[in-house]
Amino acid sequence: MKKEFNGGSSELERHLIEEIEKARQEMQLAEKAFQWVQNDPAEVDAALSRMEAALARYNSLIKQAKDMGITIDKITMYSQLLQ
Repeated sequence: MKKEFNGGSSELERHLIEEIEKARQEMQLAEKAFQWVQNDPAEVDAALSRMEAALARYNSLIKQAKDMGITIDKITMYSQLLQ
């Protein structure tokens, strides 16, 4: 049974969607940080670790949402991305 997220979902579902959005933003920040690192191997390693951690968190949250049967309609997704 799938539940569509359209703003009327439970508090837990709403919180999970918010955490997914935060994780997506962290992935973007980690990617930007990687683009700005100099040729210092320690900086490169730190940026890569940040990217890997952000991706792992995002994937974990997406799996949780799938396991709970949460989906999001395209209109809601696009409106959230454009905010």
